[in-house]
Amino acid sequence: MSRSAPALAPLFRSDQQLRILGVLFAGTGSELTIGAIAERARVAQATVSREVARLEEHGLLVTRLLGRNRLVRPNWELPWAPELRSILLQTVGVLGRLGDALAGVEDVDDAFVYGSWASRFVGEPGLFPNDIDVAVIGIAPLRVVRAACRDVEEDLRVEVNPIVIDRESWDSPSPEPFVAHIREQPLVPIVLEVERGV
Repeated sequence: MSRSAPALAPLFRSDQQLRILGVLFAGTGSELTIGAIAERARVAQATVSREVARLEEHGLLVTRLLGRNRLVRPNWELPWAPELRSILLQTVGVLGRLGDALAGVEDVDDAFVYGSWASRFVGEPGLFPNDIDVAVIGIAPLRVVRAACRDVEEDLRVEVNPIVIDRESWDSPSPEPFVAHIREQPLVPIVLEVERGV
């Protein structure tokens, strides 16, 4: 388990903490199960459980039991919750927002963030990215994908540069140079559907 500060927002204790807070504060604000948080944050469920307990102890999160499920939500009573949400939206919240935007687009098989944003997300140091590069795998029309990303751009005040690559080109053992270049870089999957709170 990495305990180093995340390259996207080094003011947080760890990359896992940043991702978990991002899922909760930068998402819809609804209650989520530990499993849903783990899936969306791409953090092991045991790590999510420990981190949620720590964050609840410090008042950042609120939990309740519903049957055997532990439901978690942000503590919006914190006076600085809106500012925390803003920081998280600009960093790891990007993935959730893009996932929500692209989930409604037909003919999208997969989607990834690549480029400088993805490099920071996986821990490579560098300047904060000026834009977000998105590779959509499928046959959705580019204009429809761009339209879906427009709200994310306006809300987060960051340029989103989507491209659409058909599945055959993406999976090719000898892809064209541009596709090969993207596949060689860090790729961060965008979750298009995730379990919501129960």
